[in-house]
Amino acid sequence: MRCAVKYKTQKEGLTVGVVIPAFNEATNLRAVLDTVCAVNWLKQIVVVDDGSTDGTLSIAEQVADHDARVLALRLPENQGKAGAMLAGVRALQTDIVMFLDADLLKISENHLRELYLPFENNECEMTIAVFRRGGLLTDASHRVAPYLTGQRCLRRTEAEEVLMPLAGTRYGVEIGLTVHARRQEWRVRKIIWQGVTHRMKEQKRNGMAGMKSRWQMYRQIMAVVVPTKNNYSFWQYSNGTRRIFR
Repeated sequence: MRCAVKYKTQKEGLTVGVVIPAFNEATNLRAVLDTVCAVNWLKQIVVVDDGSTDGTLSIAEQVADHDARVLALRLPENQGKAGAMLAGVRALQTDIVMFLDADLLKISENHLRELYLPFENNECEMTIAVFRRGGLLTDASHRVAPYLTGQRCLRRTEAEEVLMPLAGTRYGVEIGLTVHARRQEWRVRKIIWQGVTHRMKEQKRNGMAGMKSRWQMYRQIMAVVVPTKNNYSFWQYSNGTRRIFR
């Protein structure tokens, strides 16, 4: 059994960086970056353009020109979310990494602080953000499957370790992080983000394209879950901080 590791606190010099994986998010990215760049306690902000065909990279580069903390990283071809997250983590030099989706709506500095705050007192090894009162569909999906949220905060070294074997998956990364947390018996803290939502796949892609994208996501999730052969329950996330056992 692995014991939880106690890490240094913010007062002892803990640094925080943000990784934002983005694929064809030119419509949404600017608003997310405007909020993130206004947070002065973030040391680095890495936007990973995962082979986009729109203006995603251009927007990231424009912001980087005005904020030295921002790095616009371009992947030559689409590698999927896990691969983009791994590239972003490897570009960071901070102790903590905060993962944020590029299509978030109504996010504020307070939300980011809430996601990071439990690390100051070593209350957990990972935090996850769950949406409430932001939108009917996203609220429902986060109540049913909170472990699929893309907004997380954890140690950068731990993130790189778990992302390496997941780099070939496109949608299974969140469940892969959950499985890793369970195996390591981490304390995982659920943070409620009031008023936050994001654009659903069906909203980004019209008709059948959006539905196809969602089914591809579920298939990738199952590809990550099934090989573990573990009889575990993800519903343990539904009541705040929990230590996840084998």
